[in-house]
Amino acid sequence: MNSRRPPPATVPSPTRRRLATLPLALAALSPWTRLLAAQPGKPLRKVRVGMLDSLSEAPALIAYEQGYFKEEGLDVEFVSFSNTADMVAPLSARQLDVASGAPTLALFNGALRGLPFKLVADKGRNSPGHGFNALVVRKDLVDSGRVKSIGDIKGMKVATPSRHSPMELQLDMALRTAGLGLNDVALEQLAFPSMIAALTNKAVDAALMIEPLVTVIVQRQIGARLLGFDQTSPDFQIAGIIYGPSLTQADSDVGRKWMAAYVRGIRAYLDSLDGRAPRDVTEHALSRHIAAFKNQELLKKVVYPGFDPDGYLNLQTIKDSMAWYAGLGLLKTQPRLSELVDYRYLDSALDRLGRKGPRQGVN
Repeated sequence: MNSRRPPPATVPSPTRRRLATLPLALAALSPWTRLLAAQPGKPLRKVRVGMLDSLSEAPALIAYEQGYFKEEGLDVEFVSFSNTADMVAPLSARQLDVASGAPTLALFNGALRGLPFKLVADKGRNSPGHGFNALVVRKDLVDSGRVKSIGDIKGMKVATPSRHSPMELQLDMALRTAGLGLNDVALEQLAFPSMIAALTNKAVDAALMIEPLVTVIVQRQIGARLLGFDQTSPDFQIAGIIYGPSLTQADSDVGRKWMAAYVRGIRAYLDSLDGRAPRDVTEHALSRHIAAFKNQELLKKVVYPGFDPDGYLNLQTIKDSMAWYAGLGLLKTQPRLSELVDYRYLDSALDRLGRKGPRQGVN
């Protein structure tokens, strides 16, 4: 499943990948974009965006493919990373402008240290019907009837991508529905690709997985999807868009423009999933830019993440995450939401584009 190419010797880690530009016919561009293209004295502003090989990249990639960023006068370059932690240093050094990350202990501690990062918009949630994070159980355990529900995994070995991660919190929430907790299972940290081998070799009984790996495991008859976490932690905030100091401290106008294009990408994504626009709007954007999604037949079967159509974050689940870390003794002080979240850019975009729901605040 690892489709990443090794970085060229001349390019420092983390791996960088400039996305190929999709040619756009001038006739198909908006009048504003044609005017911009006709004025060489107004070059596009470069914006570098950290990207993971995740389905939740779809809205930003759609915005790129549909020309929304260029209509805002932005030249977006996506930079590929294997995890969010690797984005922190280049984001701090203003080598990246935009990143993405889960509401993790590292993010909360960073806010307490005064790091100039802000969560600014939704980047994927387990809304009902969009449980792209799931608990997968070995197929033989399901076929034999040994495991029928979440309560049946008591005492079993469960693979987790990282300890004390948001996925582990979601497992905890799922176990609570059966009167259990994390102490009732044996957690083993494994990288996602290693989970496939561990399930195959019966080294673990279950795994906390993300799409498209969930669908791949089911197709290979290695495991069965026991439940999507949209069933037990609906609308849980999986990740958010993060602005670094180049936008929060310097060029806030670029931050507003980027956000306007991104929200349009979210809405185009939701339209494509809900049948209001062709499904291939999403499939094409993902398969064109992320090697793991070249198989468009796979993209037709996966469970996609949900998004708020206005781009707002689910702040309650972020509060719940902080409380969970505090309960484990890992977070001594909980930062204020205003230290974590900044909706100025999003509200500016929604003032232009119109809202699908009520205006939300940070409290």
